[in-house]
Amino acid sequence: MSAATGTPAPTTRPRLALAATLAVQAMATIAMTAPSVLAPVVAPMLDVPPQRVGWFVGLAYFAAMFSGLVVGPHIARLGAIRLSRAALLAGALGLGLAAAGASTAAWLPMLGLAAIAIGTGYGVPNPAASMVLATHAPPARRGLYFSIKQTGVPVGVGLAGLLLPALLAVMPWTWALVVLALGAVALAAALGPAAVLERRLPDTRVATASAAAALRAAVAPLGRVWREPALRRLGVASLAFSMTQLCFVTFLVSTLKLEHGLGLAAAAGVLSISQVLSVACRVLWGQVADRWVAPLRLLAVLGLTMAGSATLLGLLPADAPRWSLMTAALACAATSMAWNGVYFAELAHRVRAEELGAVTGGTQFLTFCGAMAGPVAFATLVGVTGSHGASYVVMAAAPLVVGVWLWIASRSA
Repeated sequence: MSAATGTPAPTTRPRLALAATLAVQAMATIAMTAPSVLAPVVAPMLDVPPQRVGWFVGLAYFAAMFSGLVVGPHIARLGAIRLSRAALLAGALGLGLAAAGASTAAWLPMLGLAAIAIGTGYGVPNPAASMVLATHAPPARRGLYFSIKQTGVPVGVGLAGLLLPALLAVMPWTWALVVLALGAVALAAALGPAAVLERRLPDTRVATASAAAALRAAVAPLGRVWREPALRRLGVASLAFSMTQLCFVTFLVSTLKLEHGLGLAAAAGVLSISQVLSVACRVLWGQVADRWVAPLRLLAVLGLTMAGSATLLGLLPADAPRWSLMTAALACAATSMAWNGVYFAELAHRVRAEELGAVTGGTQFLTFCGAMAGPVAFATLVGVTGSHGASYVVMAAAPLVVGVWLWIASRSA
């Protein structure tokens, strides 16, 4: 029964829930990935080093950290689908600002605003989708549903890698961003009927009569994550894994173009192909976590293997054959790009459905801390060492340490 009306609760709609959340995640990821794909071409036009894209991505994730934390406790009141549509419009605004700002003398602050807008939109889909899927997905298949939804990330990365070089062949890069922005607006409009999913979401409304109360409501999920050992472990793991993931996605195209001599289309093609494997692996790891291996143990294995994959990519010589570059990229994609669904499934098992949106916002704050810090640290390392490869090797230390920690924890669980 519905607590608000006393009428029977609406039936679950797992397919619609999955389709809507997957589409939003993919489009938000396209907006977030576009600057990384364009960096080798656009940076020289702006007279800045390509690795400076790490600062753009870092600022975007800084905004995402707080948008996810703020909206988490208010998803039921504001509406998960309504928030998702607003997130898409924020991403479209950011892409538009980036395109418009390039032709002005104030291009630097305009790009800063673009990063904030894109990041603000990117922080919303995970908390909103977590509550939608926890409510509508079959409980016995949550790992699979969360993993399929999270394939929106590699799908978005892959589409950005395919679409942008194709668009650049027929139009300036600024207009290519406008095309992507229009796609985000169109998807936001198409999601209107998916609002039916909100009728079944648990009521998690938080009273926020004052600004102080609103601030406490926003920060409370982060405090809970840090107090509870199991949630803290997941949050710290997501921080380290997202560092590795964002270093791979943000700098792969620049690494292949600048250090291995590939053209932009070829380098972006490697990124796109690697995401195809990532999609398959996200679904595979979700099935494995549901049926055979405990999610925490699987996360430990993924942490160890993503450390090895990043090290392999970093140690390849400048004249490495393309098959070895592709192999290393595929290994990174299968690990550093494929852990998220298992992570969200484990989170859903440890938190009640009505609390999941807020708690996801809290753990996502740590996830995006890593996503913010990783590209900035990587860009700094490239500036110091002059090598993308050496930077990959150094950054591999984080998932290695966390992988060992999770392995020990999984043995005592």
